[in-house]
Amino acid sequence: MSWIPPLLLHYYITERCNSRCSFCDIWRQPAGPDALLEDVERNLHDAARLGLRFVDFTGGEPLLHADLPRMLRRARSEGLRTTLTTNAMLYPDRAAELVGNVDFLHFSLDASTAADHDRLRGRPLFDRVMASIDLARQLGEKPDLLFTALPDNLHHLPGLAEFCRRLGLVLIVNPVFSHREKRELNPEDLAFIDQFARRPFVYVNRAFHLLRKRGGNSIVQPRCRVVDSVVVISPQNQLILPCYHHEQARISLVEGLAACWHSAAVNELRAQQGRWPACAGCTLNCYFDPSFACRIDALFMHSMAAKIKYARDKYVRAPLMRTLSRTDPRPAAGIMASLSKPDDSPAEAR
Repeated sequence: MSWIPPLLLHYYITERCNSRCSFCDIWRQPAGPDALLEDVERNLHDAARLGLRFVDFTGGEPLLHADLPRMLRRARSEGLRTTLTTNAMLYPDRAAELVGNVDFLHFSLDASTAADHDRLRGRPLFDRVMASIDLARQLGEKPDLLFTALPDNLHHLPGLAEFCRRLGLVLIVNPVFSHREKRELNPEDLAFIDQFARRPFVYVNRAFHLLRKRGGNSIVQPRCRVVDSVVVISPQNQLILPCYHHEQARISLVEGLAACWHSAAVNELRAQQGRWPACAGCTLNCYFDPSFACRIDALFMHSMAAKIKYARDKYVRAPLMRTLSRTDPRPAAGIMASLSKPDDSPAEAR
């Protein structure tokens, strides 16, 4: 599949983070220097020439980078569609700089109560997320809410699904992945999440679940096509291969992304994608999602069905609700407070 251009650029513009999430360890690592604007602009130009379609500005917390708005504008000028996921701590302060330049804006929301969300995130962020939802809607943005599904927060899923239905916003259910001894979701957890797959404004990609039921990536017959489908760039202007989490090599981009991508070194690493010992059992969502598009099989079909439903909810159902004044006009915090209290445990929620 190397003759087909990659689909997605994961651009790590900073390794700094202002959250202390219990299920993530990037904030525990020493942070190197942030990406330089001139490097980012040159790499975005090369990415568009290579045929990439999307760029995800990530980190760390991407809103910590002062030049993020200029990066977003440059990406869009190159014809790239932009994605940004934020914990929302800084969004109310920077929203005016971002408006109109983010195609897919995601706010992380992992619980329907401040106590549980802030515990998982390690910072008092729940109120900032509620304020960010209100502000984004006022500015004409249509943010998605990203729910990291963990064994101990699934009882919040029913309330969050109803919250998003009332707002006409999509809830993306992102199962926590197994990495560095993190606890995976078990089959009962996945079955519980599957119940929400057909609900309006809930995005559940069952391909992620099927991959986990199969034991994740096989290094004998790898399903991961990360090097074919994703370009990963570090803040230090290096191409990371095969991915950020299972790094095997970093190659300087001083000669330019286009020249590097077609080099013998990258081709050699591409031939090994999904086959390194660290790749055994991997279920990393951000790399498997584009990998699913590289082969037509059951994983491809489940993934495409989820994306079709997402498009229908976001671009058909939600505008119709707004046109007919069917969305709840109250502030997000008020809507959330009006919902019933979540059950005490995932088991009781089922």
